[in-house]
Amino acid sequence: MTIARVRALRRFSVLTSVAAGALCLSVYAQAPAGGVQDPAWSPDGKRLATSFVDRIWISGAAGRGGRPLTSSPTGAQRDPAWSPDGRSLAYAAETGTGFDIVTAPVGRGRPRTLTSMPGDERWPSWTRDGRVVFSHRPDPLAPWRLYVVPAAGGEPLPLFADAGDDDEREARVSPDGRRLAYISSRDAKDDVDVWVAELPAEPNARGRRIRVTDTRGREGFPAWAPDGARLAYYAVRENAGSIWVTSVQAPGRDVPRERPLPAPVLVSRRGGVPAWSPDGRRIAIAELPPPDPAYNGNPLRNADEPPPLFAVDAFRLWTVDAPLPVDAGAREVSPGVIEPAQLLASFDRVWESLRRMYYSDGPGAAAWTAMREKLRPEARAARTETALEAVVDRLIADQPLINPAVMSNRAVVVSGHPLASEAGAMAMARGGNIVDAAIAASFALGVVEPEASGIGGDGMALLYLKGMREPIVVDYKDQVPIRATSDNPLLRQNTGDGPLAANIPGVVAGMDYLYQRYASRKVSWADLLAPAIRHAEQGFHLDEALPTTIAEGRSYFEKYPESRRIFLPGGRVPRPGDRFVNTDYGATLRTIARDGAQAFYRGDIARRIAADMARNGGLIGLDDLAQYRAIERQPLAGRYRDYTVFSTPPPVSTGLSLIETLQILQNFRPRGEARYLSDADYLHHAIESWKVRDPVGRIADPALWPVDLGEHLDEAHAAWLFKRIDPSRASRFRAPPPAMTTSAPPTERIGRGTTAFAVADADGNMIALTQTLSTWGGTFYVSEGLGFLYNNHLRFGGGGGQPGRFLPLARSSTTNVPTLLFRPEPGAEGPGVPVLAVGAAGNAWILASVYNIILNVLDGGMSAQQAIEAPRFLIGRDPSAPDAARIQIEDRFPIAVLDDLESRGHRFQKISRKGEVRYGYAAAVVVDTGRRMVEGGADPRRSHAARAVQ
Repeated sequence: MTIARVRALRRFSVLTSVAAGALCLSVYAQAPAGGVQDPAWSPDGKRLATSFVDRIWISGAAGRGGRPLTSSPTGAQRDPAWSPDGRSLAYAAETGTGFDIVTAPVGRGRPRTLTSMPGDERWPSWTRDGRVVFSHRPDPLAPWRLYVVPAAGGEPLPLFADAGDDDEREARVSPDGRRLAYISSRDAKDDVDVWVAELPAEPNARGRRIRVTDTRGREGFPAWAPDGARLAYYAVRENAGSIWVTSVQAPGRDVPRERPLPAPVLVSRRGGVPAWSPDGRRIAIAELPPPDPAYNGNPLRNADEPPPLFAVDAFRLWTVDAPLPVDAGAREVSPGVIEPAQLLASFDRVWESLRRMYYSDGPGAAAWTAMREKLRPEARAARTETALEAVVDRLIADQPLINPAVMSNRAVVVSGHPLASEAGAMAMARGGNIVDAAIAASFALGVVEPEASGIGGDGMALLYLKGMREPIVVDYKDQVPIRATSDNPLLRQNTGDGPLAANIPGVVAGMDYLYQRYASRKVSWADLLAPAIRHAEQGFHLDEALPTTIAEGRSYFEKYPESRRIFLPGGRVPRPGDRFVNTDYGATLRTIARDGAQAFYRGDIARRIAADMARNGGLIGLDDLAQYRAIERQPLAGRYRDYTVFSTPPPVSTGLSLIETLQILQNFRPRGEARYLSDADYLHHAIESWKVRDPVGRIADPALWPVDLGEHLDEAHAAWLFKRIDPSRASRFRAPPPAMTTSAPPTERIGRGTTAFAVADADGNMIALTQTLSTWGGTFYVSEGLGFLYNNHLRFGGGGGQPGRFLPLARSSTTNVPTLLFRPEPGAEGPGVPVLAVGAAGNAWILASVYNIILNVLDGGMSAQQAIEAPRFLIGRDPSAPDAARIQIEDRFPIAVLDDLESRGHRFQKISRKGEVRYGYAAAVVVDTGRRMVEGGADPRRSHAARAVQ
């Protein structure tokens, strides 16, 4: 122990301002007296124990009627601590060779020495199981260690086996007996902070600890609030002592803290040793003198503490009002009673807003007007908000389809934009197959939805062609550049936008792989790219989607000259209805159409990419592009009821999560054609199946890391997990993700940008694809003359949070979950009878949307368009209590269902206006090979469209 640490232990600091409600007490006489240290409240709050002029005294709570605990002590007595039953006190008693821990009955009885170790033992604190925790040091220059000893007597043993050379002192056991607050120099040798650890049941344990304070300056003497959720502590701030209160989280990895965590509160400028009254209302403070001046060469000749007298404004006992907990005394206040006319106006506003969004014209307009006329009298009769909401729920439950159902006896193409769907349908009309359609749609999407995907991005495709034994996956995920190593200093400048954030793109290679192996060859490569080239060069009329993204990301687009020129023509954000032209993108696509995919990876385009990256700070080089290949993989397979589910394998983890969740839920048997929209039991089990599934482990690029799928695909394990579900109560998450155990990650500047599309024909051939730039707009960067945006997956280190964050050539692991479903039948070839192709975009809503749609089609008996438009839910962690779930929902669920689930403990957040379809942008195709009929579902949440091939 350094001299500075010894001096810091001896004396602390104080300012003399009076805190709110401050009262100076005396433990000896009617007038306030000095000489008071180390206050401790009895468990019943009726008595105070203190060290008064170095003797343990017991007084009333107001500081009156004091008496000494023992007679004729031979040395100083310090640090009193009450036993849980209030019948005994433990304290530190000076023996001439140091301090020992002594216990004494509060009534009659003789003191008993509990420890007599070489050196000093200080600051005892009782546990609820009959032990005493204390700190020990063998000599004044040694660090303090936490020890534990049975209160009935026994050998003192170290509490922790992993203390190292750090001080651990002034420990206090929490009111529930499960935690320990103490101060330590751990991880900060020149500072002392408050820490909390789990109280181990056995000595010599390895401690689970968290640092509670991390502010420059010394802290000391932590004291628990009776609720165990807060700590009062002494702190030196600006060379003055004070008392602060802070919230405290549990140290266990499985107990996330509430958010937002309140900042520490200054309680008193009288710095000293605090003690919190058992009723939570008052904090007693035994003032300490100011700290010693900084070390200035004066030798340490005596480590003893001076007598607690003769100081100016110190060693007096005060009590101050304790601060109230967060939200204490909260009461809901109503300004008045809602009038019937206000309720009716609210009904009209809901109806009118949905009319403007979805039913201003088209086949649903007349039906929407008729529904208003039918239900408005009931809305007029409503007298409460609950009664009105029930009427509005009926309006929403029966609303007509927003997008028309699209059916064909040949094929249907569904994508994120009408022009892309038309490009795919045109390819099939010219004799192509579903793969040709998907390729044409992919390239067109890069032009008409350039902020979501494109040839600078990546993706995965899940394909089934008649005659295959099972579907195949084409992986064209982007790769970390060769020079993106963890020691590359350029990566410290990676802000998530610009050329430095780009991984090696995979879309062109993926489409080329599909074309070379699975296309019909009845439509040429150039013809498949022709619609995309036409829309780029001649332009297309914008809807609201792209202008919204440009407006959101304007500050990023403006940073880069080519991006600014293309996406902010004339220096302004384009408006809906404007014609958007990108001739550079068209020229790039012409080169790919003429020279093939090799132009992008080894030809002229590759050279231009590499040269631009070298000039502007990117890492992608010619060698990166030349080595890139799309890969064919085997999909993951599982079961849901009577269906086989195929989804995406590593390097992504979402297919694994989807299948495991479905296999858990299949153990719940809903009523016939039950729908989670209207069946509370079904929705409860759908939510809980998501929550109880096993956390996905270290899933990453299988070419670089071993991948262990564990029991995720095991139906028996899923049945075991299902047993964890309580039908009547919402569960808590078993463990927080790594980001939840420490400080919250920063809010993303803009969400993930992705697109999903699907094609199927009446023969049962199906393909579902997901493509992405990562965020909407990707890097926001365009290379000179090339026209397309790059992905910004390198901001996640290529592998996201997976092993080898900057391992070169790692394929990125993102939320891709295109999925195909089949119904096994005896005699059916391959995986069975094709039923559904589905994919989705929208960041966290990707997996949730696919899950929701599968349930709606298979259990709910919905058509493709009904399943797409049905209200969605997303299970996430509640930021205010991350071991609990917060379920985001589109506000289209009946209030009766929500009330039922809230009574089971579920928490909901409505993320849309009433009746609005808001999140997740999905594409689905339902196949009925028996009737030779295909139906497409196109999402009205964005610009999706289904196009029939006749």
